Amino acid sequence: MSDIEARIDHLEQLEAIRRLKHHTYCRCVDRVVAGDTGARAEISAHLCEDVVADFTGFPLMEGRAAVESFLFEHVPSVLAYSQHRVMNDVIDRDGDTATALWYLDCPVVFRDGNALGIHGSAMIAGRYEERYRREDGVWKFHRITALLDTVKAFAENWNAAVQLETNR
Repeated sequence: MSDIEARIDHLEQLEAIRRLKHHTYCRCVDRVVAGDTGARAEISAHLCEDVVADFTGFPLMEGRAAVESFLFEHVPSVLAYSQHRVMNDVIDRDGDTATALWYLDCPVVFRDGNALGIHGSAMIAGRYEERYRREDGVWKFHRITALLDTVKAFAENWNAAVQLETNR
């Protein structure tokens, strides 16, 4: 492979990771929250068997089944609406592995009587720190860490926001 071909391949792989995050994660999670169960298969196909998810305020989830349960059962039980927005991505790739940092702004509406006890509309904000692995030519989530600086109703949202550096 020539230098130019290697550089183009590298850029194409970075774009594939961006699509994984923007479409397969953000858009599909929003669709699941909206009741579209068909989006579950798209997300599941892009989770490594040994995926780990660490979201601020929630127990550590290890393995595909635990992460699927969180994304497909818990999140829709809490949220009636979500619109994930990720930006300012910094992606580093080394062969079939990669890491990325994304900033997150996610306007949401909480379901009445949800387990978090949050009422009405809110902005969830923070960062995702992620690890990916390419398996059989497909990029998958290997670790999802969501450092959620604020998860509160708009009336109190930003008053107590702090930038988290770690969950554990």
